[in-house]
Amino acid sequence: MQRIGEVSAKYDISNRTLHYWEESGIIKSCRMENGYRYYDDYNVARIKQIIMLRKLNLPMQGIHRIFASGELSVVVEILTNHLEQTNHKADELRALSIVLERLIQIVKDHEDAGQIFKYLDVPENSAILKLKDALQIVLSERDNDMSENTAYGNNDVRIVSLPRMIFASYGVVSDTPEDDCWEKIRGLIDEYFLDHEPGFRNFGFGFNNENGEYGYEMLVTVPESFEVPQPFVRKEFNGGLFAALPAYLTIIGERWDQLNEWLRGSEDYELDWHPEILRDYLEECIDLRTFSSKETESSKRQLDLLLPIKRISRDKDEEDNSINEVISELEPREVMLPDITLAGCLFEFGNNKLPWKKSVPWYKLAQAIYKTGKDFGNRMIEGNNTFTLVFGDVDLPFPFYTLGKSGFVASVFAAVQIAKSFESYPVGLEERVLPSGKYLLFSTWIRSEIVTTKKLPLQKLYNAATEYIQRNNIKADFEYCLERDYRNDGRNTDRIELYIPLK
Repeated sequence: MQRIGEVSAKYDISNRTLHYWEESGIIKSCRMENGYRYYDDYNVARIKQIIMLRKLNLPMQGIHRIFASGELSVVVEILTNHLEQTNHKADELRALSIVLERLIQIVKDHEDAGQIFKYLDVPENSAILKLKDALQIVLSERDNDMSENTAYGNNDVRIVSLPRMIFASYGVVSDTPEDDCWEKIRGLIDEYFLDHEPGFRNFGFGFNNENGEYGYEMLVTVPESFEVPQPFVRKEFNGGLFAALPAYLTIIGERWDQLNEWLRGSEDYELDWHPEILRDYLEECIDLRTFSSKETESSKRQLDLLLPIKRISRDKDEEDNSINEVISELEPREVMLPDITLAGCLFEFGNNKLPWKKSVPWYKLAQAIYKTGKDFGNRMIEGNNTFTLVFGDVDLPFPFYTLGKSGFVASVFAAVQIAKSFESYPVGLEERVLPSGKYLLFSTWIRSEIVTTKKLPLQKLYNAATEYIQRNNIKADFEYCLERDYRNDGRNTDRIELYIPLK
């Protein structure tokens, strides 16, 4: 028998995900006399099977059918359908690759950019028409495929303004904090018929306590004059602007990543995170009855993810002043780094990404570090600074990051520096030593007190590195480069350093 927390750490699955699988009926746990839930050997084996099928990108609906039926014919049917869809996508990508290769050759043959676009628009040019038609067909098929096989589109971010509200709050740290929290909150709602009150709303958010243990807190609106009973806490929320994105429970981690990526690329909004006044990363349950019904599948339970934001000032004088606050050192210095011990997670990128446009799921690194135990803080170097080892194609005859718009990231190792090794490492977290060596250092920074007003130009660092290497015929290591982020406030990056390893 294994506790739910042990299974979560061992297989790098959140407690919440295990709970969803239980609700769908594909695994079961039993609660022992000590109050904790355990999985027997049969269900642990079932969990490993589900993980394997998910790694094959099989949808949860198909996995549920496989285990609900247990018939060989059903398994073959589902896997065959998935293989056909995978082959169809592969064919589309191959077709798109052929079109793009031909288009690149056409562009190379016409050095004048203005003439290129005129050439592409000549209606009687049959070769171009065929390319454009083929490209349109491929993109249309991909759009249709995406609409049929994904729950959301890419343009779902909404800007919402939440009003002032009074909350009854309850938070708990446990093996199943969402469940335990919900049980208490639901009891309060039912006892006082709070969901019948005008403007009723229900929010939640995850947190880690001072020992690094995961917990969850829920908030429900109450009337101004309502006397909040123990053990609930009365809290006042002043409202404000949030970026909202819908998410089904089964893909909530990925959707938080998308929302954070949207904010990083926004020219109009910036983060306005102040947890002390509840301007936190909130999750709102829109339809309480449907969400809490046992008949509702996990894949159909929906939340709104809410990211606290504020508008970036467009005052001309303020813009002119803030431009001078971003400083870039684009002529490199040669530095020597000592051996650095890192604890981190390796993330593969299935689709090619430009080095400065990659999206690293930092929350997964944080979760893995928390799972090492209560003393993780004593093993880490002071400061919330991170290392990102960026890897490309080692078979190239030149550094992958010098390819400009054709460059790509194959994988990244996102990590923090540690003073001494952890006693054990959960699944997904590993230790590496960055060996001492010579590097070219490019950097950019901003005053920490105005860190949220401007986005640091990481692309400029890569462009400067490319130009310098090519201009000076530098013998650089082809395998990787190193990004190092500094955060004086513990959250927002106010300095980025790009290290190019030398041979």
